[in-house]
Amino acid sequence: MHRTVYFWRGLYPLLRRFCGEHNVSVNKIVNLAVQSFLGGCDVEELRLRARLAALLREEVELRRVCNAMLRSGSYLPGYVRRVLREPGRSLPHLPDAQRPLKALNPREERVFRRIAARREQIAREIAEIEELLLRDVKPFRLKPEPKRSRSRIRDKNKAPEPGGGA
Repeated sequence: MHRTVYFWRGLYPLLRRFCGEHNVSVNKIVNLAVQSFLGGCDVEELRLRARLAALLREEVELRRVCNAMLRSGSYLPGYVRRVLREPGRSLPHLPDAQRPLKALNPREERVFRRIAARREQIAREIAEIEELLLRDVKPFRLKPEPKRSRSRIRDKNKAPEPGGGA
C-alpha cells in the first residue's frame, strides 16, 4: 500500500538530514516511528479518535448544506431587498429571520429537518465518544465563593464616625 505522507514544514528538513547522516531511508524511519507509536498507544482510543474526526467532518458538511439552503431559501430575498433597496418595498416587511423555515418550500423544509435530526445524532455520538476519551479526567468544578466574615458585614452597616475616623 502506497500513501502520501505530509510532514510539518520544520520536520522534513530534519528528517532528511537525519536519514542522510545515518544512511537510512525515509520510508524505514516513518514505518519504525508509526510502529513504535502504535505499540505504545491504546488501539481503542485511536479508533474512538478516528470516529470522532469523521463525525466532526460530517457535521461541518451538514452545516454547510444547511447554510446554503437557508441562504437561498429564506435569507436570500431579504438580503437582495436590503442590498438593492428596491423602491416601494419597506424594510419592516422583510421575512422574520427568527423563523427561517417559513420561507423554505416543503421539500427544503423536510431536508432541513432531516439534517437537523442528523446533526443532533452526531452531537449525541460525539458526547458519548468524548465521555469515553475523557473518562480519566475529573469534571471541572467552580470553587465556592468564600463566605464574608460577619465583622466585615457589620462594619459596612456601621455609621461613619464623626470627624473622619482615620
